[in-house]
Amino acid sequence: MKAFYILIAAVFALPSCNEANRANDDNLNEDRDEAAAAANSDKFAGKKQRDADFVFQVVESNYGEIKLAELANQKSRNADVKQIAQTLLADHAASPNELKTLAQAKAISVPVEEAEASKRTLEDMAGEDDKDFDQSWCKEMVSLHSQNIDKFEKRLEDTADEELKAYIGKTLPVLQ
Repeated sequence: MKAFYILIAAVFALPSCNEANRANDDNLNEDRDEAAAAANSDKFAGKKQRDADFVFQVVESNYGEIKLAELANQKSRNADVKQIAQTLLADHAASPNELKTLAQAKAISVPVEEAEASKRTLEDMAGEDDKDFDQSWCKEMVSLHSQNIDKFEKRLEDTADEELKAYIGKTLPVLQ
């Protein structure tokens, strides 16, 4: 048991040792994400712009949901929550890679990390008491998936891009 406490202390101590480097990495990634969004605005217009925005947002959302699932694996003591987190990790690990391949073929720039709002949510949830974490996490995941389902359904109706339609058609049932 003593080894467990030492391990936990080490896990929390290591990130603080590199806080300055991590801040620089976060700023660099944020700059890259902003540049990617700007590049899409410069390259596309109309429906193609909306398709590019959708791809960008979905990749960004996947990064956030992956981090939330990882957090649930670490923090939750509930077997059902951990099982859902494992399922989300599996689903969200494959989906962004497929979407990034599609984006690359269409010259759509994608982000390299989750959105700032997702980072704040992660920080807030990481600081929650264990008893409150599971409920907050489940509520957040339901909300994110509802928002994503709405985005996917709307884009499926509005896009003329057959490859994007195929991706959405394959991914939407998994989200639902």
